[in-house]
Amino acid sequence: MLKNFLQKTWRTWIKSTQFICVHLCVVLVFAVGLYFTATIFINFNKDTTGITNTAFAIVASLAALSFSCGRAIKDTPEDKDRFAYAGERHLHAAIMMIMASILKYAYLFFIEKHSISSNHWYIDVLPGLFVGFFFFIAFISAMTGLLVLNELLWSRFNRYPDFFDFLTRSLKH
Repeated sequence: MLKNFLQKTWRTWIKSTQFICVHLCVVLVFAVGLYFTATIFINFNKDTTGITNTAFAIVASLAALSFSCGRAIKDTPEDKDRFAYAGERHLHAAIMMIMASILKYAYLFFIEKHSISSNHWYIDVLPGLFVGFFFFIAFISAMTGLLVLNELLWSRFNRYPDFFDFLTRSLKH
C-alpha cells in the first residue's frame, strides 16, 4: 500500500515537473526574451551589446550541444534530425546576434569617433531598428530550437526505467 502511494505521488510529481519544465519554463524564457528585444528596440542609441553578446554565448553553446547530441544518439534518424534542426536554429540565432552586435558596435564607434549629435532621427533610429530586427529574428530562431530541444529531451526522459524506479528499488532494500 505504501509502495502504491509512493508510486502515485512520484508519477504526479513527474507530471507536474514536466509541465513546469516543458511548458512554463519556455513561456518564461519567451517573456524574458521579449523584454530584452524591447530593451534593444527602445535603447537604440545606447550600448546594448552586453545583451546581444550574452545571448550569442548562450545560443552558440546550445547549437554546439544540439549538434553533439544529434551525433551521439544511436536512436531513430528522426531524433537525430530533430537535434540537428535545433542546432541549426541556434546556429542561425548566433549568427544573427553577432550581426546585431557588429552593427551596434559600428554605430557606437561612428557616433563617438565623429562626434555626431543626434540632430537627425535616422542616424539614431535606423541602426537601432536593424539591430532590434536582427535580434528579434535571432530570438525567434533560438526559441524554435529551444522548443525542439526541450520536447526531444523530455520525450527521451523515460526511455529507461532507472530514474522512475529509484524509489521502488530503494524500498526493496
